[in-house]
Amino acid sequence: MLLKKYEEAGHLFNANLFEACSDGKLEAYRGELILLEGAMLDTSGRRKPPLKVLQQAAMLADDSQLKFFTGMLDDVADVPTLLERYGKDMAADTLSVIFVVNINKPAIFDHYTSTVYLIPMDDGLPWSELMQLAGLEKADVKSLSSPDKIQAVYRELTSFRPRNAVSVALADVPALSNGKQREMRGAV
Repeated sequence: MLLKKYEEAGHLFNANLFEACSDGKLEAYRGELILLEGAMLDTSGRRKPPLKVLQQAAMLADDSQLKFFTGMLDDVADVPTLLERYGKDMAADTLSVIFVVNINKPAIFDHYTSTVYLIPMDDGLPWSELMQLAGLEKADVKSLSSPDKIQAVYRELTSFRPRNAVSVALADVPALSNGKQREMRGAV
């Protein structure tokens, strides 16, 4: 399975779910996906924490390709890096919804045969936003296993297309930046 290859290559970070869906055809993952590894610490292969990650990632994959790919980036300029590393595993039917902190309006672009949707994310959590986009309530998925919840959101979003989205080329994606940064909250 593709996600197992990601795990063996060390691309998965802070995983909180990595299981097969109940139908046995797809594997599900939730956690972070490494875009840029940290520096090597020693000769045994240990590394510093990653420099860039796709935060709160959720993915579905079969043996050879991604079916559903979502998460959050702080900077739209990281989209080309994300696609350079994982875009080869996307197919025509891959649903890619990437939440980005520093864009003002939704954007759509093609990456080979796949379409990628960029959605502005000022506040909140990607999973909550996905549930809202899918029109699902917690009660709708409460009885499902964690992998099947991801699959339910994927099924509901298969015809998703963001309103008022601008079409851009991949090369023009970094120019969508508005310079905004996510506010950090917590103990002071």
